[in-house]
Amino acid sequence: MRRNLILILIAILIFGCNSKFENTLEDFIDNYSFNKTKSNSKEIIIKLYDTTITKRRITDVEFFASKKEFKAINKQQLENFDRLFINAEKTGYCCCPLAIYSIHFLNKKEELDLFYVDTLQFKNKVRIYEKGLQYSYTIEKQKWKDYLNEF
Repeated sequence: MRRNLILILIAILIFGCNSKFENTLEDFIDNYSFNKTKSNSKEIIIKLYDTTITKRRITDVEFFASKKEFKAINKQQLENFDRLFINAEKTGYCCCPLAIYSIHFLNKKEELDLFYVDTLQFKNKVRIYEKGLQYSYTIEKQKWKDYLNEF
């Protein structure tokens, strides 16, 4: 791990002025972080919120009561969640999504990370975005619905 960090820092110093490299490096770091969070999760809790109560919030909806809750706790459910991201499109900063769902990644009751899901912005896709809005993934809406129907 330490060696990887040193290599990344050296690459940043060498290619720091190259914006194409910088974007590629950001994508790599974001994907690495997200994939590490998914693989370290022993439980994923997805909560559905009533947007008439949350008043079109972008984040922090988890402070409201959820309408429905889905818990991925077995190996198959966790693997199926991972499969949602096959052919997902990674995007950069996303402005003004609407948090319909929150996704809590847990390991032994410790929250590893939190993401939100906007199901309204696109007709055939959903946006799963990082709580700081810095990056997101878009996946097919039908895949999302099929996954939730497993519960």
